[in-house]
Amino acid sequence: MKKYNWFMIVSLSLVPIVGIIGTLIYVYLYGMIWQEPVLMIIGWFLSGMGITFGYHRLFAHKSFKAHPVIQFLAMLCGSAALQNNVIKWCSDHRKHHKKLDTKDDPYSIKEGFFHAHIGWIIEDKPEIIRGVTDLKNNSILKFQYKYYWPIAIGLSFILPLLIGFYFARPIGGLLWGGFLRLTLVHHFTFFINSLCHFVGKRPFDFNTSARDSWWVAYLTFGEGFHNFHHKFQWDYRNGIRWYDFDPSKWMIKFLSFFKLTKNIQKVSDHKILNAKFISIKNKLNFFIPQTPSKIKNLYLKKVERIQKKANIAYDSWSKFEIDFQELKRKGFNDKFHKKSIYYKRKMLKMEYESIINTFSLLLISLKNYV
Repeated sequence: MKKYNWFMIVSLSLVPIVGIIGTLIYVYLYGMIWQEPVLMIIGWFLSGMGITFGYHRLFAHKSFKAHPVIQFLAMLCGSAALQNNVIKWCSDHRKHHKKLDTKDDPYSIKEGFFHAHIGWIIEDKPEIIRGVTDLKNNSILKFQYKYYWPIAIGLSFILPLLIGFYFARPIGGLLWGGFLRLTLVHHFTFFINSLCHFVGKRPFDFNTSARDSWWVAYLTFGEGFHNFHHKFQWDYRNGIRWYDFDPSKWMIKFLSFFKLTKNIQKVSDHKILNAKFISIKNKLNFFIPQTPSKIKNLYLKKVERIQKKANIAYDSWSKFEIDFQELKRKGFNDKFHKKSIYYKRKMLKMEYESIINTFSLLLISLKNYV
């Protein structure tokens, strides 16, 4: 039987109670000034980005490198989210990726929605930190690990209280910028572990619980595209399309123009599309056995035929990519040469996308028989 940490239960219960009910009572009794919701929104953005940009993509996955000043600011912003220090947070998160959907996954959805959302946090269990030796050598993170609670409490509660004093409404500052902001940051972050393993699509890996839920991205600064992230965890992006809401991605790229971020990791298009193809194939393999035998044999032949075509197209494209990267490194002969190479690359991509679209239509038609 599981044991629970009552300090954590009380703490994580008081934050939303005070944040929601306390703020409503305060507004009813004393009204509201525009600075208070603005304080909450700015604080939510900074602390939320501290988690997604800093804790998650920079420190846990090392999808890019950052100047020490950026690392320090990311550490401070993440501390204000009150979700533990970077070293412990990353230890749990790396284990989650390594042991996904197993009994060793710290916040496995297999143990239920509540466990994945917050239950794992309130369990009374020994604090084990593993797989983060690289982070333990970081002087900024060592500083945070030593002084985490003063930093976190100071930024989470004392700072908004002081800002509230400036407007002669310290309690309003504390409620809006402290408790209510933390409620949003906590539970929107927790949605990634619960909702994003519960609802949504699996376009890149059908055999995992992680799902893409585009609307969660608006609550978590881009972290809603979770199926892609679990397939390609080292990519600095979560939303790979230009219109996908992913402020962390945009911030990482923006800072690179000033040399504040570098070595940005990005998965090649041919690998992403190949993952899509395999995911559709796995969906077909899941549904085909559920169809009548005549239909089953017909679809098996179609899948085999498309698979052969896809293998040829993918081999051609992946070999071309090797030569393409070498050409980019050495330089093209002239503008015409560069234009022709990019055109060929575009055609190879379009050919493979066409095969994937054919596969998708096959899946849609198959579902009519299930």
